[in-house]
Formats: sequence, structure tokens, C-alpha cells
Amino acid sequence: MTNRADGAPASRAEDADIGGGQPCSRLGSSDGYGWMSLVARTYSCPSTVAEFSTESTTALTVVVTTHGVREVACRVDGRWRQTIHRAGSAHVTAPLTSSTMRWHATTSAPVRTVNIYLRPHLVDEVSWAMGGVGMLLPGELPDIPLLEDPYVAATGNAIADAVERGAPAAYADALAHGLTAHLLHVTHFRPPSDPPSPLGRTMLRTVASYLHEHLHEDVTLSDLATLTNMSRHHFLRMFKKSTGTTPHRYLVQLRLRKAACLLRTTSQSVQQVMAACGYASMGPFSAAFRREHGCSPGQFRREPG
Repeated sequence: MTNRADGAPASRAEDADIGGGQPCSRLGSSDGYGWMSLVARTYSCPSTVAEFSTESTTALTVVVTTHGVREVACRVDGRWRQTIHRAGSAHVTAPLTSSTMRWHATTSAPVRTVNIYLRPHLVDEVSWAMGGVGMLLPGELPDIPLLEDPYVAATGNAIADAVERGAPAAYADALAHGLTAHLLHVTHFRPPSDPPSPLGRTMLRTVASYLHEHLHEDVTLSDLATLTNMSRHHFLRMFKKSTGTTPHRYLVQLRLRKAACLLRTTSQSVQQVMAACGYASMGPFSAAFRREHGCSPGQFRREPG
């Protein structure tokens, strides 16, 4: 996409910022596994933690307690809410929001968690399939200080085990897809008729559809602005305010996700995949793919999924 104003596309290098500021010791991580739909990290937590705030991220975050019992105080609408988190309890944080909390363990057992960061493109896909706009709308997604749900608990444990064992991407991504669909279902996700979005649901869905259909072409900011009858500057500002990302970053994510799918599921050459995903030359395509997936397109095809 030309005429972009933000600079570099989103990349897997940004995973270093996911979950930043945790007052816990990291035990394991999915970094480097090639998982496409989620980032997962396991932690050992201090028995007592003073008030702190999590760093916001574009991911839908699910923290599942895997060991121990702790009393957690979470600030909701300016008031502290006390909850008890046991093995299987989950805390869900919506994208682009932060949680302020404190806790102390109520038993001598060590407290451990698995922190699951569901990527925006996965949430987009699942919400689209369930009748949503197909783009990240933070106000519509769950934000729950305490969720007691057997499926979430079981999936959290499965993802923690996948981190420890270095599970293949196909397995981890299937878990992430199921978890996302389940979360939206059990939290009674319903697309509101008038969403809290500056662009509005109909316009966002129109833009999303256009990007999906034209990702192999040189889509410009002017194209999208014309589609919405806005100036380029106003459209860029409204899109970013509505979704938490830029049109360019969203398009790059679509392209590289399709590239990964084609490399793993078809016999098309790397050059054919490159062209199908909107890249005119191998250099920019390889560089973008490496930033997103941590390896070259050829290496990605050769590695087991």
C-alpha cells in the first residue's frame, strides 16, 4: 500500500513487547515456534504482588492460572473487585486496554500462569465468521476479571503444555482458533447495531472486504479513502482510531498470512506465492516475511508445520 503514514509494518519482532511489565518470572515461551495465531508464555508468579498495570496490546489476552490459589484485586470502573483465582481460573483483557491489579497467594503452593495473546487477525476472522465486522473493535470484545470455564481452563493447560513441548504451529493455531470462538460465544458476543467505532460497522466491513479481495494488488490509501468518501488523512485517522492499527499494517498481515498458507498448503513456487500476495519483487517479500515469521519463505516451507 502506498501513501502510508506510519512507517514499518507490524512484525514478529513486536512480540517482544507483548506482555511487557509482568511482575513474574518467565518459564517458557512460544517465541521462535512459528505459531501464527497466538503468542503464549508461561510464568512463575510471586506470592504477593503490589498494585501494577499491564501494558496494553492489540492482542486479546487470556491469562489462565495453572497452579496455586491467589486472591486477586482488579480495578473495574474505578473500584476494586476481589476475586479468587484457582487452577483453571482465567482473566480476559480486551485489546488496547490495560488491567490494574494486585494479588497475594492464599496457600503455600507456587502460583503459575499461562498468558495467551490471541493475535488481531485471528480475532478478526472469528468475529467475522460470527457476524462481526471482521476487524478489531475493542469495545465489543470480552474484558473479564474472572472467568470460570472448563473449556478455557482445559485449553489453557493444553497451550501451556504446547509451549513446554514446542508443539507445531498447526496444533497451537487450532487451539487458538477454538479458544477465540469459544470466548466470543460464551461471552454472548453480538455485533451491536451502532458499534463504538468512528467509521461505523458497515464502512469497516466494506473496507475489510476490499482489502481481502484486492490484497494481491497495489492498494493505496487514496483507494480506501475514496471508498469511504473521506480525505486520506481523515480516513487514516478514523481507521486507526476504530481498529487500533493502520490500513497498511492490516493489509500486510493479510498478505503474509495468505503467503504462509499458500507455502504450506500448495505446490506454488515462492515467486508465485509472492505475486499472489501483492509483492512485485523477492527482496521486499522475503524481508517482510522474515519479520513476520522469523525465517525466509523457503525455510518456512521446509520446516514442519
